[in-house]
Amino acid sequence: MKQFGISTLFMFAILSTRYLIVSSVLYWLLWVRRPQSWEVRRLHDLDRRKSKIKSEIKWSIFSCLIFALPSAFIMEMIALGQTKVYINPIEYGWLYLPLSLFIYLFLHDTYFYWTHRWLHIPSIYRRFHKVHHESINPTPWTSFSFDPVESIITAIIIPVLVFIIPIHISMVVSLLILMTIFGVVNHTGYEVYPRSWMRGFWGKNWITPTHHTLHHHKFNCNYGLYFRFWDTLMNTDVMVKTPFTLEKK
Repeated sequence: MKQFGISTLFMFAILSTRYLIVSSVLYWLLWVRRPQSWEVRRLHDLDRRKSKIKSEIKWSIFSCLIFALPSAFIMEMIALGQTKVYINPIEYGWLYLPLSLFIYLFLHDTYFYWTHRWLHIPSIYRRFHKVHHESINPTPWTSFSFDPVESIITAIIIPVLVFIIPIHISMVVSLLILMTIFGVVNHTGYEVYPRSWMRGFWGKNWITPTHHTLHHHKFNCNYGLYFRFWDTLMNTDVMVKTPFTLEKK
């Protein structure tokens, strides 16, 4: 029990530090420094959002504590050899390394899409999802701003998958880093991806800040986490052109 407590504190430190570093860097670059050349990328009025930031940080740090519990449990299970996480990178072949990461991303995205739609059922939304949507115009601090119940729902999928699908430890680390980066980037309030990406494969198939900001504005569309696959399939995908995404004349 003592070891689990230490592991939980360790994971809380890792998760909260990662969140604070990524969020603060993007906040400073885009909201404080606010380069004039990036104004065409801005997705909403920044000045009206600053009063929500303290609340977003508070809920996000609490979410990190909740995320730390299953993370610590998984650490203990990996150490005991009770999961499908493996250490030898060639155990399943080199090609399986990126394939396993994609499998996890797709399954995580699938889980997120359907639980996210469930959270938007009005009675459920009012109880468990309203905290996140208080950030109608999201900031880099919004990404983990969840009600505790939503944090628990969010936290359980990866710990379940590591007992079922083999994955190398390096891909687990990569997955966790990508989760944080995508979560923070998609709430920046700026379209950070290059114009060519937005007009190409990336903008058509991956979630971008423009795509996710529309979810915060419209509420009933764009439920995905990484990919637009489920939104497109279920006819919940909405995308509008911004000045940044338009072709140059």
